[in-house]
Amino acid sequence: MKKRFNSFMDDSSLEKLNEELVWKSKRKQKQKQRLSEAIDQLERSESVKPRNNILPVKQNRLLRNVVYCGIALVILSGAFVSSAFVSPAMAQVAAKIPYLGELFKQEPVSDVLYKELEKKGYKIDSLGQTYYGGKKQIEISVTGSEKYFKSVKGDINKIANDMLEARHYDSYKVKITRYDPAQYQYKPDPRQEKYDKINEEIDKELKKHNYHVLSVNMGGFDPDIKVELEVPDTEKHIEEMKQIITDVLAKNKEEKMPIKVYKINLKKREQEGRWGNILNDVGEDLLGKEEYHVKMVGYSVHPEPQVFIYTSLSDSEENKQFANELEGVIDEFLQTEDMKAKIKGDSYKVIIYAKGKKKLN
Repeated sequence: MKKRFNSFMDDSSLEKLNEELVWKSKRKQKQKQRLSEAIDQLERSESVKPRNNILPVKQNRLLRNVVYCGIALVILSGAFVSSAFVSPAMAQVAAKIPYLGELFKQEPVSDVLYKELEKKGYKIDSLGQTYYGGKKQIEISVTGSEKYFKSVKGDINKIANDMLEARHYDSYKVKITRYDPAQYQYKPDPRQEKYDKINEEIDKELKKHNYHVLSVNMGGFDPDIKVELEVPDTEKHIEEMKQIITDVLAKNKEEKMPIKVYKINLKKREQEGRWGNILNDVGEDLLGKEEYHVKMVGYSVHPEPQVFIYTSLSDSEENKQFANELEGVIDEFLQTEDMKAKIKGDSYKVIIYAKGKKKLN
């Protein structure tokens, strides 16, 4: 099994987008190219331009993000709470909001399904949860011949649906497709090798001067190919660094290549990473059960951490009461010792929205 992905997308023109992907260590360039092409096509169709290229993928199925300019809100996948001590007060509120009682002891359904199919030896190319265009799906891609695909499709479908039924996840449908490598043949961009060499040269020259560079990358999607430089917002040698990059580009006959500098607040970046991990488990039950009408879950750390839950509920007194109870459960969980150690004293808010982006709490 090559990879498992999770993707939750809001259906309002991708105004708030983050895709999570988890890869095994033995990944191939073809798979990365397929991903890049898919993202490129998505961006063009939705008129959303990325700030950065795909970040480097770490080994052993670690998190990979596609970060979009100006977007702090991250759409997340996974179980709402992976493990926690449930106090009597929380248990009482959970009785009013039944799904919360299950959340403290469950792995994400995609993780469990991935392991189950892997254990049974099925040839799975990819597996993940998607939410796009108003449809929530468990998407499973099977590799192998057409004959093999037909022979296992029914069994895989039953395993997936049984798992969803056991968790009362009635908002998801199961989609099983066959991955045919012939459909994804591509020709590598002949310019990429040149860009890689220029990028290495820029990096080498900047390091000679001991500048604090967070990242430097040459590339992108046509026609927006450029050099992107990330530096701390305290860096005072921006013009000198840009001149070094300009000299390297000129040496390689790329004088017209634009240079984009991003000044990064390191404190906010660290905070954003922590809250991404804190909220990584939010969403599975909330999105999985139709009766709760949750469309999207996310967070922002600007100016201070906020947890967002977007629902399709109306702005009624009854729904406001429900939202207040839900906020209380989330807040008490965030005050458990394990979570307080991750929050590190940050002040935060939990905001629950009705449809039309009206606040419920």
